[in-house]
Amino acid sequence: MGCDFSAIANIDPADPDQANALLQQCTAALTDPSLWWWALVFTVVCAAVGALIGKYKNAIVRDAVLGAVLGPIGWIISLCTPVAKPKPACPACKRVVDAGDAHCRHCGAKLGNVGNGNSIASRSSP
Repeated sequence: MGCDFSAIANIDPADPDQANALLQQCTAALTDPSLWWWALVFTVVCAAVGALIGKYKNAIVRDAVLGAVLGPIGWIISLCTPVAKPKPACPACKRVVDAGDAHCRHCGAKLGNVGNGNSIASRSSP
């Protein structure tokens, strides 16, 4: 008797020894170290493939986690999500700012077209 659905369907409810033997077989199958090694290797490979997808989309961690958690389904989700655009940095203090800001919230420098790459920062006098 193996641990499968047919064994569960054919079990005699009046025989507790048969139910106990089936439970022990199913527990042994689930705690088999080779099963867990395969699951671990599969998870690491899926995370690595997700990270490779994320490398081209500027979202390595996001896509590696999607790959590790969801496997090939996570790869599909990663391929369907848009490319992550990095947030611009203030040219004066080099800290991350929002693309639409007129002034850096950290140093107060005036920002001009930070999102377009041709930004000019000038120190505003308080």
